[in-house]
Amino acid sequence: MLQSLYLENIALIEKLGIELFPGFNVLTGETGAGKSIIIDAVNFVLGERTSRDLIRNGAARAKVEAVFNLNEGDAAFAALDALGIEYDGNELILSRELSAAGRNACRVNGTLVPVASLKSVSDTLVDIHGQHEHQALLDAENHISYLDAYCHAESLPIIEKIDAIVSRRNELMLKRNSGFSSEREREREMDMLRYQIEEIASANLEAGEEERLNAEKTVLLNAERIRTALETAHMALSGAEEGSALSAIDTARRSMRDIAALNKDYEALGDKIEELYYAAEDISFVLRDTSENVESDMQRLEEIEQRLKLISDLKRKYGRTVEDVIDFGKDAGTKLNELENAEALAAELDAKLDKLKAEYNVAADELSKVRRAAGDRLKRDVLNELKDLGMAKAMFDVALSDASGGESRKGGRETAEFMLSANPGEPLKPLEKVASGGELSRIMLCFKSIFADNDRVPTLIFDEIDTGISGRTAAVVGEKMLGIAKKHQVICVTHLAQIAALADAHLMVRKYDDGKNTFVETRQLNEEEKVQRIAQMMDGESDSPSALTHARELIARADKIKEKTADKI
Repeated sequence: MLQSLYLENIALIEKLGIELFPGFNVLTGETGAGKSIIIDAVNFVLGERTSRDLIRNGAARAKVEAVFNLNEGDAAFAALDALGIEYDGNELILSRELSAAGRNACRVNGTLVPVASLKSVSDTLVDIHGQHEHQALLDAENHISYLDAYCHAESLPIIEKIDAIVSRRNELMLKRNSGFSSEREREREMDMLRYQIEEIASANLEAGEEERLNAEKTVLLNAERIRTALETAHMALSGAEEGSALSAIDTARRSMRDIAALNKDYEALGDKIEELYYAAEDISFVLRDTSENVESDMQRLEEIEQRLKLISDLKRKYGRTVEDVIDFGKDAGTKLNELENAEALAAELDAKLDKLKAEYNVAADELSKVRRAAGDRLKRDVLNELKDLGMAKAMFDVALSDASGGESRKGGRETAEFMLSANPGEPLKPLEKVASGGELSRIMLCFKSIFADNDRVPTLIFDEIDTGISGRTAAVVGEKMLGIAKKHQVICVTHLAQIAALADAHLMVRKYDDGKNTFVETRQLNEEEKVQRIAQMMDGESDSPSALTHARELIARADKIKEKTADKI
């Protein structure tokens, strides 16, 4: 759940901390008090698009921080793991800053991340219902997604199977259609492949060959220098009877032998000198043998240079390394074999494609059956919800149609479109053509209520959900959100007393000024303040006896509704 918000230099807000609570939270306040600014700030910290207009006038940057308390099994943990972000316990902190120059700084638990990564985490945490979601509901292209979400336990495994089949079929179709327009063109390609294969094969390349040749070339080019250095080193160790390193070590060795019997420490030192002598002697032999084997072989040098030139020519044509050239030859051989057996390969691909088509048809038929049944259930559930919300005479349907054109397509064959008749005597029409703002809010609330059990996002925010409603319908809208709040944290911006009365936590948003600057503050209302605020929301007065009495009655009814709702859980 969203535990707290901290806003700094956001529009009219200089600094503001907001504490939020489990269950049903409402934000109320006069028009223009700053409620929409708070929602804009939440959108901002969740990674939505924004502009520099969000920054408070005269400020260098804007900042929003959101603190979440996660529960075991929340999808946010998987999102954090996918990004490699560490977490300790159940606290998760998202923050975002925007400079006046337009630069973003997004953090998840203190780790800098791109905006897209911030959003990938926030999508698992908060779902904001507002004008944007209204537009999504009006777009018929989204309706099949709503339907599949409704029956996801049944539809998701089938959709995943269908998508895998279509992906495999597309791969094979690409291979099947990559043939040549004529036999002559195929022959030309085979001739080219044969030439390339022969050129690479005749070179008899070996992995690591170029490195070995370059090392040998370096030795040949520096043969005299290398031999002189080796001989000098050999002479220094053992090249003269007197004055050589071995002679000096031998003198030390014999001296220590004379006193070894007197003390164990002397004996140990003598042993070490003995070891040093034989090691130096071995090195001397190696230096002598190595120097004798170093020759200035100009013929071998020329052979190496010719071989390296051949390798360079092949690399220029076929790859960056010898290994790449070898792989190119293998791939060319495979392609030549396919071209030489094109007819047999085409027949094999056709058989595989036919099999995949049959598998697709079986899975698509199964998905169509699931969707038709789900459409009937969704229709029934939506009508029941609309009845509660004052649209008892409305008609709703889920129209499924085949959009595949006989082709295999990801997601199955169907598209869906939600149809509505809001008033008696009117035919069912596409949702976008008949739904008013108030009706659309109610339909969206229907979906939220219906999907509440399956929705894994822990926090739902409703902005402008009360558009175009009042009276009994407003009370039912509040009850629906109260029901959702039993399984999710709900935060609702509302102007309606019937909804506010049902809240578990009531936050008042207030705007004020000091004569020079305008500020915004929020605070949680206590029980008496809640009565006064609801009285003010009903008739504009917070202290008239009748308004206060009415407010207390409304809150009392709300408390009874809460008790009944709690008994059902």
